[in-house]
Order: sequence, then C-alpha cells, then structure tokens
Amino acid sequence: MTTMIPRPAPFGPASRAASTALCVLLLSACRDGYPTEDVSQIETSRMTQAQLLAALNELGKEPHLGKRWSYALHANCELAVSVRNSDRDRRQVELEGAEVTTRSVDGVSEIRLVPKTGGETQAVTILETRRWSDTVRARSLLTHLEVRCGNPVVPAA
Repeated sequence: MTTMIPRPAPFGPASRAASTALCVLLLSACRDGYPTEDVSQIETSRMTQAQLLAALNELGKEPHLGKRWSYALHANCELAVSVRNSDRDRRQVELEGAEVTTRSVDGVSEIRLVPKTGGETQAVTILETRRWSDTVRARSLLTHLEVRCGNPVVPAA
C-alpha cells in the first residue's frame, strides 16, 4: 500500500498576493517620465507654425514643470520666451539658424536655443523639466518651428 503525501500548491494564496503586489509596484514605477495623456494626433512634421507654437505653449503650462512657460513668435522668426515663477523673466532669441541643445543640471533637463550669432553666451533656456518625454517633445517642436521660419505653412505631401 502506497501512502500519498500531498505537496503544497506552488502558487497558494500568499504567493499569489505577493506576486500581485510586486506587479503593481513594478507597473507604478514605470509611469515616471511617460505621458499619461493622449498625444496630439497631428504629426509634428505636418504642423503649421501656429500649431507648433500652440503645442509648445500647451507643454509650457503643464503643472508638473513648477514654472509657467509661454511663447510668442515675432517678426523675423524671433521667439519670445516668458517664464513665470515668483517673478517674470522674458527673453528673446532668433530661431533661424539656432541650435537646440539640452543640458542636465541636478536631474533637470534644460532645453536651450543657441542662436546662430552670439553663441553660448546668448543661449536662452526654453524649458526646464525632469521628464524625458517633455524634453523630446520640446526639442521636436523647436526644431520644426525653426524649419518653418522661412515658410510658416506645411509643404504639400
């Protein structure tokens, strides 16, 4: 006569609860830096200059930035940047021929425009963020705004 000894189930209630808790923890950690809202349906390369500027202003008013960034485009493709925190800071930079650069200071990415003339001494910070997705979006919008300097409408495809 053979006696059967029951083996414990490999995934009992305690291990299932632990697995679920671990999955929830891992999934919540992945959210940092990724957008939680829908991205605009218009591809950046197909936006007009007005749409690009509007998208840049939408990005600049995100609450997680800590400061309020706003942008206006003047004659000769000069970008005006206003930053509001406790006081207001306004700067202007010529977009045409400017280089979009990024530098990191204490975990904050600064997206900057370095004008064609004047170099680094005349660079203007366009946005500061801790999110990688903001950095990529701002760089793309600025690059396409600069491309549209000579022609504010989208070329026919």
